[in-house]
Amino acid sequence: MPTSSLFRISSKNIFLTYPHCSLTKEEALSIIQNLNTPVNKKYIKICREVHENREPRLHVLIQFEGKYTSTNNRFFDLVSPTRSTHFHPTIQGGKSSSYVKSYIEKHGDTIDWGEFQIDGRSATARGGQQSANDVYAEALNSGSKTAALEIIREKRPKDYYLRFHRLNANLDRIFQAPPAIYVSPFVSSTFNNVPDILQDWVEENVVSASGRPHRPMSIVVEGDSRTGKTTWARSLGPHNYLCGHYDISPKTYNNNAWYNVIDNVDPRHLKHFKSFMGAKSDWLYNRRYGKPFKVKGGIPTIFLCNPGPNSSYKEFLDEDKNAAIKSWALGNAIFAFLTQPLFIPCSLPSQANQEEATEEEEDCLL
Repeated sequence: MPTSSLFRISSKNIFLTYPHCSLTKEEALSIIQNLNTPVNKKYIKICREVHENREPRLHVLIQFEGKYTSTNNRFFDLVSPTRSTHFHPTIQGGKSSSYVKSYIEKHGDTIDWGEFQIDGRSATARGGQQSANDVYAEALNSGSKTAALEIIREKRPKDYYLRFHRLNANLDRIFQAPPAIYVSPFVSSTFNNVPDILQDWVEENVVSASGRPHRPMSIVVEGDSRTGKTTWARSLGPHNYLCGHYDISPKTYNNNAWYNVIDNVDPRHLKHFKSFMGAKSDWLYNRRYGKPFKVKGGIPTIFLCNPGPNSSYKEFLDEDKNAAIKSWALGNAIFAFLTQPLFIPCSLPSQANQEEATEEEEDCLL
C-alpha cells in the first residue's frame, strides 16, 4: 500500500471518520476486527451517522493494548465486501478516549466489541471541576446504580478507585428500589374460620394512613403450626414481613406499609419490642451492619407465635421478671389464641350423596 511521508500516527486510541461511507456498522466492525495490527486491539466502537443531506458516515474508536504506530495513511481504508469501493478515513489520535466514546454515542446507532479501556486523562482532558459536575449529573440521570457506576468508572476513574465504597453506598440509597410488593396466593374468602376477635381487629387497625387510628393496637396471634396464621396475616394488605434473624434496611422494609408481620421471632430476642408493639412513630432501628434506619412507624404489628417456651409471648410475659412489660403490653396489644385452623377445607361429597345426585339428574332427564 502507498504511504505518505508526511503522515505518522502513534497512539493507544485511534479516532477514524469515514465520510460518504455506505457500509453498515456491522460490515465495518468485521473488517476492522480482521485487520492485522502489530498491537492487539482491545476495544472497537462504531457509530453510523446520517447527515441532513442523507449522506452516511462512520465514526470509529479503536483502542489498542499499547501504542499503535504507523506511517501508512491507507491502512484503515475499508473495502466494500460486495463491490470494489474503497472508503478512506481521516485519522486522529484520541487524547481522551472517554470524550471520543461519548461523542460517538451521541448519534445513537452504535455497535461495539471488546471492553472499553479507561484512560486516566479522560477525567481532566476537557474541563476540570466543571467536567466532574457534568459526569456526576450524567450518572444521576442514568436511571440505575449499575449505569451510574459505569459512567463514573469511565469518566472519573480516580474517584471510582479512591471512593468506591462511598460511591457504592451513596448510589444504593439514591437508586434504592422499594421492596417488592407481596401478592398473596389466597383470597380473603379462603379463611372461612377466622374468630371475631381477629376480624374486629383487622377492620379497625389494618387500613390506609388516612383511616388509621392515631395509635393503632397490635395483636399477638398464638396457635399451633399449620393453622394458617402466616398466610392469613400476609393476605390482609401491604405489609412488612419480618421472620427469624431479620435486619431492617431500605431493601427489606417499606415505610408506606399498612402493618408489620413478625413471625416466629423469640420475644426475648426481639429488638425494639415496644416500638413495634406500641406502633411508635419516627424511631431508629439499630441495624446489625450499617447506619441506623429511620422507621416511619405508626402502624400496628401482628406477632405470630406457637405455644411453648422460646416462642409464646404469653409465657414470656407471664414470667415474674416481666411483670412491668406485661402490664404495658396488655395496654398496647390484643392477644388471640387459636384452637383450630383459620380455614375449614371444603369436604367432598360422599359416594352415597354422589349416587343420589346422579339418580336425581337422570330422573330429570326422563
